[in-house]
Amino acid sequence: MTTKLGVFEIITVAETIERDGVDFYRQAARLFNDKELRKVLFLLADWEHKHEGVFSTMRKELSRCYEESLTFDVSSYLSTSPLALKSLAWSATQSKSKHEFAGNESKEEILELAMNRERSTIRFYCNLLDIVRDSLRRDKINGIIEEEKRHITILRRTLDQLRNPQSNVCGT
Repeated sequence: MTTKLGVFEIITVAETIERDGVDFYRQAARLFNDKELRKVLFLLADWEHKHEGVFSTMRKELSRCYEESLTFDVSSYLSTSPLALKSLAWSATQSKSKHEFAGNESKEEILELAMNRERSTIRFYCNLLDIVRDSLRRDKINGIIEEEKRHITILRRTLDQLRNPQSNVCGT
């Protein structure tokens, strides 16, 4: 049995995860009057928007390759290993793309939710790396993974500052 996977669909999932991340951070920022927290959340939304653009560009580049060649070989971009595809599909379902806020979440709850979203996104991209063969695209995905890890660090520092406002978590 041959496993077929739509390369465009995979990249579209990544775009959707990032777009939903933008919405999540913007909605979360609007829940609070805390200027510093809002600044952090809007900044994260901007970064997620940039990530969405990377995947959008990647999808457009692959589309051009497909249009230019009647013999587009998906295997030159993606592995079709059933185990790798299963891991990717599982991690995509764990990313919990859309989130509806009740409106009564605490700042701490929002930051914990945000860190969980970032961890799920990282798992998805790590699984995506298992099937992407093209080195340029692997490098771009690795770069996004590193940025997502930095998002967790920012969120953790913000949460620590909320929990212990007397300490200066930035070291200045």
